[in-house]
Amino acid sequence: MKKPVYNLGDLIDRLSILTRKIYFGDEDSISEHRHLERALTAFGVNGKLITNTIRITQANIEIWNLEHEIRNGGEGNLGLEEVGRRALLIRDTNRKRVAYKNNITAIDKGFRETKINHRSG
Repeated sequence: MKKPVYNLGDLIDRLSILTRKIYFGDEDSISEHRHLERALTAFGVNGKLITNTIRITQANIEIWNLEHEIRNGGEGNLGLEEVGRRALLIRDTNRKRVAYKNNITAIDKGFRETKINHRSG
């Protein structure tokens, strides 16, 4: 593959934006995203590794934001219904985080994280 016309920083910046768009359902960004992942190989960078690293970071930020107010005594302000809603979102986001982590683990054929008899599994 020819060296892309972008620099590495621009490539990863654009990849992170498209990764976020796709996370929220923008399927029109998928083909450009795949193109950028392939373009990273010209720099010797594994595009799937970068994409899943971005996804893990996004999931961790979302989990942190959802838990932050609860951890700081916000359940009184939020109410039990909102705490329960956030708990479900945390569970679902954590499930995605583990899947992204396992995508990275598949690169080096390491051990996959699995949940057994666990609500997030």
